[in-house]
Amino acid sequence: MKMFRSAITSLAAVLLLGSGNTLGMTQGPDELKFSVLLDDRPIGEHRFRFEEGPGGRVVESVAAFDVSILFVPVFSYRHSNTELWRDGCLARIESETDSNGDRYSVNGERASQTFAVKTADGAQSYAADCLMTFAYWDRRFLDQERLLNSQTGEVIAVDIQPLGNEQLSVAGVTVPTEVFRIVAVDEGLDIKVSYDRRTGRWVSLESRLANGRLMRYLPAADERLAITENRRGSEQGER
Repeated sequence: MKMFRSAITSLAAVLLLGSGNTLGMTQGPDELKFSVLLDDRPIGEHRFRFEEGPGGRVVESVAAFDVSILFVPVFSYRHSNTELWRDGCLARIESETDSNGDRYSVNGERASQTFAVKTADGAQSYAADCLMTFAYWDRRFLDQERLLNSQTGEVIAVDIQPLGNEQLSVAGVTVPTEVFRIVAVDEGLDIKVSYDRRTGRWVSLESRLANGRLMRYLPAADERLAITENRRGSEQGER
């Protein structure tokens, strides 16, 4: 069980913690909701709320999931994160995380050509004209070589690769998607993220844990409804 906890903790530190500008579009959904699954078994959810204001775009993220083996709880995860974005760049971040009893906090703010971060372990300043987190719904993050881990406050080197097109079934409707692979070698992470080719909407994410189990993000029930309605509307418009 110790190996399992280690694997899921390291993945949660990045996989579940993106925030940013919605899909790189001027208009986007006010909220995104995903079910979190482990080997196709629901273990929790992750919700994102977006609000435009005079100071920029505020993104609130809340994640909660629990894992049990043979009805015995082995892992619990709670995360809340508030970020302010201006002109597609991260301006400020505040996050709190309880990862199976291990607590983390991050406070960061952009200043001139740097981004200053404070955590329980100390302070760090990163040189960055425009720093981004793992903002899966903002496709501009796919052009980045470094991303901020909003749980730990660390900046991580990433290699992002296009994987081509795939078909994804959402609530019985086939959605054509464009897929990308995100690799963070130093973190042992290999993530696949998919977008609806017609709308640019983020629709799924998955990654294999170190112990071989598969963690996935799939749209929650009301999110599936929005996706399938958009898809059906597009199909009817073509007729």
